[in-house]
Amino acid sequence: MRVTLQSTGNAAAPEVWERYMEPTAWRTWAPQIIGVEYRGERLTADTTGRVLGPLGLPIDFRVHSVDERSWTWAWSAWFQNHAIGVDLTHGVVSQPNGTRAWLTIDGPMPLVLPYIPVAKFALGKLCAQ
Repeated sequence: MRVTLQSTGNAAAPEVWERYMEPTAWRTWAPQIIGVEYRGERLTADTTGRVLGPLGLPIDFRVHSVDERSWTWAWSAWFQNHAIGVDLTHGVVSQPNGTRAWLTIDGPMPLVLPYIPVAKFALGKLCAQ
């Protein structure tokens, strides 16, 4: 299943982009994340890490691409040795009064459907000032 979500807010696009690029900041706008284990301070392509989700559930991830010019990045997240997971692509678009952030989620319906409201809420917080 593939779905694209978007949200707008009054935060400036460069600020929203930086919130994506700093994994330690993810938990400030994504309430489903309680922690991130990542070796760098800023996302780069071909790197891996782990998100600690609800109840400390570990979700491994690999960043596939980061495009600083177009403000897009893509990654995969999965449970236990790639058994089940999703592919996610994110983008930030500057608008006259703030930012539009979008997210495309591609994966099995049982993972994607329950994640939609959580992701939509997080995108709203991401774009808020």
